Amino acid sequence: MKTTNYVLSKSSTIHCLLIALAVSVSSCFRGEVPNQENAEVETLISNFPANDALSVGRNGSVYASNFGQFGASGGTGTTILKVNPRKMDFVPIAENLTGPLGNAVDKSGNVYVNNANNFVSADILKIAKNGTQTVLATIEGFPSGMTLDTKNNLYISNFSTPTVHKVTPEGEVTLIANDVRLAGGVGIDFDGRGNLLVGNYATGQILSVSLDGQVELIASIPVVIENFVLGYITYHKGFIYGTAIGENLIYKVSLKGEVEVFAGTGVASTTDGLLLEATFNAPNGIAADPIRNILYISEFGGSGSLRAIKLF
Repeated sequence: MKTTNYVLSKSSTIHCLLIALAVSVSSCFRGEVPNQENAEVETLISNFPANDALSVGRNGSVYASNFGQFGASGGTGTTILKVNPRKMDFVPIAENLTGPLGNAVDKSGNVYVNNANNFVSADILKIAKNGTQTVLATIEGFPSGMTLDTKNNLYISNFSTPTVHKVTPEGEVTLIANDVRLAGGVGIDFDGRGNLLVGNYATGQILSVSLDGQVELIASIPVVIENFVLGYITYHKGFIYGTAIGENLIYKVSLKGEVEVFAGTGVASTTDGLLLEATFNAPNGIAADPIRNILYISEFGGSGSLRAIKLF
């Protein structure tokens, strides 16, 4: 048998390495997420006393709002919890609130929340690390979700008015967008391009909102129960993850509008396991830890649980 030896020149070797590097970098910038077929849903804390929004701090702590149940004048919950996912325990950072809805945490560990929502207006509350509470502003309607930019400006969705507002650290309020499709907005986050993403709780629409007020439809998730469709959303590595509170599912949506079921079977239960075998009971809050590649999910149904999905 004749054996032929191929020897790459130095220039050919460098050329091949550059091609490989270009492919690798290209994949990173596309925000591609590796195959998730072996990912699992895990219950971190059962009987978790917080059923609303989640956010993740720089050190990996998870902050959870307990809206409670709907009452005549808003939510019945009173607390925001700080969770240590590694130890699977939590402590309250505020216990005197009224139906706290949404939340966000800045790099210094200050927590922000919509408080005392009475269907007419709500206070935008800042809770410092030492527990001091300051009302930054008051917004009309039913302000719901919130997210922060790099300058600690808050962007706030609204369930009962078709608006998104900006609140500066000094408490100055500016209307960012006004569009009929925003009425019912709850989940809100930034995409990787500087635009806001707003999920509509009532219609299941996921909207892109530019900071100059332009609104575009990205996708819609199925409406199974009218006005009880999409809880919160979070953006992670090129994709939007949303809790289908009425379907007991987690959806994954690309910025091009491609929609797929990411986790859950549709059965209202709390069973751990592989993504498409695990179950959820009215999943509501959702937040991504971008450093540790973990999704956290709160549940509105049953006795409540804090769930986690490690993204490989």
